[in-house]
Amino acid sequence: MNPLFAHFSRAFKDCSPFLLATQQNQPQLELSPLGVSITKRGEVIDPQLRSNGDFLHLLQSLDRLTFGPLEMTMPKWVSYDAGIMPSGIFGFCSETALLESWVKRAMQVPDDYEGKVPLTQMIAIPTPEPGSWYLHTLSSLNQVCMGAAAPANLIILTLTLGVRVFRMKRLYSSTQWRSSRLGIYVGMGPLEIITAYTYNHSVKQSVTWRLDIHRSLIEAALINDGASVAARPATHMIDVDDTETLKRMQTEIESGIKYYIVGRPSTRGSIVQVPVRRIE
Repeated sequence: MNPLFAHFSRAFKDCSPFLLATQQNQPQLELSPLGVSITKRGEVIDPQLRSNGDFLHLLQSLDRLTFGPLEMTMPKWVSYDAGIMPSGIFGFCSETALLESWVKRAMQVPDDYEGKVPLTQMIAIPTPEPGSWYLHTLSSLNQVCMGAAAPANLIILTLTLGVRVFRMKRLYSSTQWRSSRLGIYVGMGPLEIITAYTYNHSVKQSVTWRLDIHRSLIEAALINDGASVAARPATHMIDVDDTETLKRMQTEIESGIKYYIVGRPSTRGSIVQVPVRRIE
């Protein structure tokens, strides 16, 4: 196995990659990201064939479990319009027989189903900026079952291979400041903050960020199990629940000052801090 994946042997033993993409989109996507052949190791699935309907149903179950408690479940038409048609869905799946019975019940796996069951999914939408994508969804069944349904850190493998599948040069997204996702994203490099306090988002304490994709940083993230490899040292530790600080940062960003998230969030008691670097 490629030394990049030395720490992920259990993930590859128990799971396989899948790519859900139309025949029109497949030629534009990378089917062997970092040498992992999706066609040989996993599944390339055409979402426009009726015979693949059960797998799409299970993707909806995964979305319901991970985002339902937040009342953010994705309707089928959103999945189709925002993910399947403009790009595709990448993730990891497992044989039905390898799953615990409670996992199959939670995922609403039909009793007579013998195909693969998705455990993670990544949906990204291309933007008008060449090579740039907006990360719409990154989820794992481990979010709701304390890591018992899938190998640990399968979500890191999904993200690092996913950015290669979609041939990304730059990635954008919006994330709540307290989200553990920030620690995953910054593992691939420093996140340039576009908005620190997002007035026009339903959750204003969200950070909009931009990440330039570099293969060397992706490989380092895999070797270090997603640990931060951000190159710039921090100049501030910001309290993410301090609204006035976030608003002040937003004002400075709008005046031309740059901020980067350069490390994983740290939590002590009820205080969550994120290391950032301020550049005049």
